[in-house]
Amino acid sequence: MANFRIPGPTLWGAQFSQNAGSLFNLRAGFPGQDVCSTPLTTAFHLLPVQQSPGMCLAGMGQFNAAPDVSFLFRMCLNPRVGLTDQDFADAAAGLGVEVAAIKAVAEVEAPGKAFDESGRPRILYERHYFHRLTQGRYDKQHPDISNTLGGGYGKFSAQYGKLEKAYLLDAEAALKSASWGRFQIMGENHPAAGYTSVQAFVLALTRSEAAHLQAFTRFVMANNSMNEALRKKEWAAFAKAYNGKNYQQNDYDTKLKSAYDKFTRGSAKP
Repeated sequence: MANFRIPGPTLWGAQFSQNAGSLFNLRAGFPGQDVCSTPLTTAFHLLPVQQSPGMCLAGMGQFNAAPDVSFLFRMCLNPRVGLTDQDFADAAAGLGVEVAAIKAVAEVEAPGKAFDESGRPRILYERHYFHRLTQGRYDKQHPDISNTLGGGYGKFSAQYGKLEKAYLLDAEAALKSASWGRFQIMGENHPAAGYTSVQAFVLALTRSEAAHLQAFTRFVMANNSMNEALRKKEWAAFAKAYNGKNYQQNDYDTKLKSAYDKFTRGSAKP
């Protein structure tokens, strides 16, 4: 994680100070286990006034339509992890699909965990999105994060480093250029997922895994053909709508069918 401050107000700046009096006690000291040790956080220790299990520090308070989310690069979060059978059942009922179909998408998109070791939503940074959203302004100097070609992902552990580098150049384009959470929804698709800004979308996903499922439900519901394909278990049609026209390069349709078959047999858990 970076140990320098991104220019502009952050959760610790103007936006935070507006709510600090009612939400947190601010005191000098060492950060607790839910705060990453950086120069910024070793200066102060934030403690929730009324802490509850699974509380997410980043998700509290009232925020503007486009909140600052640069805390992702210097804090460990403590989101509510896990989805219940009722969560899946409600989502399936809303979409008119089988629970196994939703679990299959979750399995293929982000097998294992919805969050990284620092409690942040899992992401995959897409450099060709950033290229398009910034009209290629950064291609020459930063080809690793802005490129006409997709791919070049590197290790999973490198994704937030790439995102932060892009964030410093163009924050909104950077957030839109990553796929987020358990269902790997592109930040650019935040309106279909039900959010007025990509920052609000990202902030919601820091709070709980249930928010990932809610965003997925809205996203699929916003596209009738995608919803219908999932309902009919037409995996190629769904993969094309969800993952793009090049879905066959990663065998998304085959993987979805295989995951669905496992869940219908009850031999796997999400």
